[in-house]
Amino acid sequence: MGELVALEQIRADATTLDRQAIAVGPFARLDAGAVAARDGKTRGAITNLFGSQAAFQAETMALALSVGDWIEQIPYPAPQDYPGADAWFDALLCGESERGPRHGAEPAASYAFLWTLWLSTVPYGTWSDRVSAPSMAEHVQWVAMLRHVLEAGLAHFGLATRADTTVDDLANGLASLVEGVWLNQCLTDRHPTMPSEPIATSLLRAGRLLWRGAVAG
Repeated sequence: MGELVALEQIRADATTLDRQAIAVGPFARLDAGAVAARDGKTRGAITNLFGSQAAFQAETMALALSVGDWIEQIPYPAPQDYPGADAWFDALLCGESERGPRHGAEPAASYAFLWTLWLSTVPYGTWSDRVSAPSMAEHVQWVAMLRHVLEAGLAHFGLATRADTTVDDLANGLASLVEGVWLNQCLTDRHPTMPSEPIATSLLRAGRLLWRGAVAG
């Protein structure tokens, strides 16, 4: 019963969130004084700027849900730097694992940790458009970038997707795979079923399966 009540509380908070800008999850516990102290200032510096701690918390959460600029800066490997498609795609997969969250890592201002913060809001997105709308907009933006990267790689190596598969299918599948592995990267630095291997191996092996199933020849 406790789990049900917890879900009902999340739904109630999500409903409130769509009516007014409030903070949820860890953002609701964000201490303006602690943030100001990082810059050698006092809580008043935050409240003077935002009006209240609650407004500061809500604005911080909104910023964490709007990271399109970070996506535009993702560095992907150039196909011409690799001898073949397999080596290029392996580099892409390793890069995606590397830029994701790391179990036990020190908090830092990075896309990986913004993604981790975003995870804390996902349950509210089940009922809140204020969470789901920017989250899906970011996802679509990322998939479009992946599609462009994959198109460039396929063209460079003279490859094409199978007749029943599109590059958009491949991009969507890759995005889902990457974020699925990132969930495990939050929890461990080892392959879940092969602990002698690093977690990056999980994305590498699964990604190769995806590539071989989508690309002709």
